[in-house]
Amino acid sequence: MKIVFFRTPKPRQFSYPPRYYDEEKEHWEMRKKELGLSGEGNTDFRSMISNNWRRVRKSDRSRKKKAEMSVLVYLFIVAILIYFIFFT
Repeated sequence: MKIVFFRTPKPRQFSYPPRYYDEEKEHWEMRKKELGLSGEGNTDFRSMISNNWRRVRKSDRSRKKKAEMSVLVYLFIVAILIYFIFFT
């Protein structure tokens, strides 16, 4: 019979079943989900792209108009200030 004061346990075996992870495939699956596509591919990509471009162009035009209006308002305010400073 052995007398053991400090018993050291055996190390546990590490068992990890490796799984294959395809980052590119996951990226495409998430992209399909964002676009609302199913696996069949029945959608018309050309119309989707043209709609997106049309929406972007429309927002760019409205942003330009807002910028032009703000410049005109600032010029008008500066003109009024100059008038009050020098002519009153």
